[in-house]
Amino acid sequence: MEEKKEITMENNSKPQFAIFDWIVSLPVIRIVKPLYEWKKAFWIYCFLGMISTVSNYLMTILFNRTFHLYGTIANTLAWVLSTLISFVLFRYFYFDRTNNSFFNELVKFASARLFTLGVETVSVLVFVDILHVDIRIVKLILIPVTAILNYFISKLFVFKNKKEKAA
Repeated sequence: MEEKKEITMENNSKPQFAIFDWIVSLPVIRIVKPLYEWKKAFWIYCFLGMISTVSNYLMTILFNRTFHLYGTIANTLAWVLSTLISFVLFRYFYFDRTNNSFFNELVKFASARLFTLGVETVSVLVFVDILHVDIRIVKLILIPVTAILNYFISKLFVFKNKKEKAA
């Protein structure tokens, strides 16, 4: 009888991390494998967050500079699209599966992210639309603020398994 090899949490690996494990095993990238193995979940969160952040930043600049939309409108449109990208990436590749439905988690995720949209919108309104600071600079300053807020909001409120009630 053949025994199946199972990925365990002892080595800090989840089935959805397999793609990242494979990437780090590539010859050129293998040099960073010890650092990756040391804090795998942290690096994967950073990588996924970077995809979401870069997409948000580039879309904001595109909407503002190319389509000449006000900073707040450009930021809001980019937020909607990058929130969808972020939800799918984090739901599949990072946070553990929950008992909640896809739609329920999406609603919770977007609702929770409305707080950081508010922080960004007020900042863009004041600094870009009123004070005429370059939107690229304002967005770069907002990146660490929203990244930290979004991490804790997602971890504490969105991708949290429902606790089983004791009988």
